[in-house]
Amino acid sequence: MEIVFLIVIGLIVFLVLLWQLTLLLTSMLTSPTVYANDKAIEDSLKLAGLKRGESVVDLGCGNAKSLIIAAKKFGAKGIGVEISPYCYFLARWRVFVLGESKNIKIIYGDFTRAEKYLKSADVVYLYLLNATLAKIEKWFFSSIGPKTRVVSLAFVFPNKKPIKSTETFNLRKKTIARLYRK
Repeated sequence: MEIVFLIVIGLIVFLVLLWQLTLLLTSMLTSPTVYANDKAIEDSLKLAGLKRGESVVDLGCGNAKSLIIAAKKFGAKGIGVEISPYCYFLARWRVFVLGESKNIKIIYGDFTRAEKYLKSADVVYLYLLNATLAKIEKWFFSSIGPKTRVVSLAFVFPNKKPIKSTETFNLRKKTIARLYRK
């Protein structure tokens, strides 16, 4: 009985360490994992004019919350890309448990893994730091389609002017969602 207890405790400690290390690694390489609230995501997708049957790509999808909202509330299909192993598996698990596997695909890796989906995406949802948006701006806008609508929650591209914006609340603070085009 003691050996089983020690194995279980060891496994829990290992999983917690793995979880923390993957979140730390992601924070150092790209953007930290911070989850937006449902209202802010929904307001962002409304600003983008997301409609039933359209496709959404989320770069750095975290736990896939934005894609699940897009599927359940807007009737959209989604593709998420996540570099954190922990968040990737969490997103896959949430999509499966919430019955959205037919509507949402989660890809493991960096943003370039979604490049082939960006050209045909109707909407791209972003919740990435200003520094990350600055780093990917040139690549990103050359990768999206001419009609792709891009919505960024809270953060801005340094060289691109938004065509529209809306105020929302995220993490108990007023923030702005911005809509961009190519």
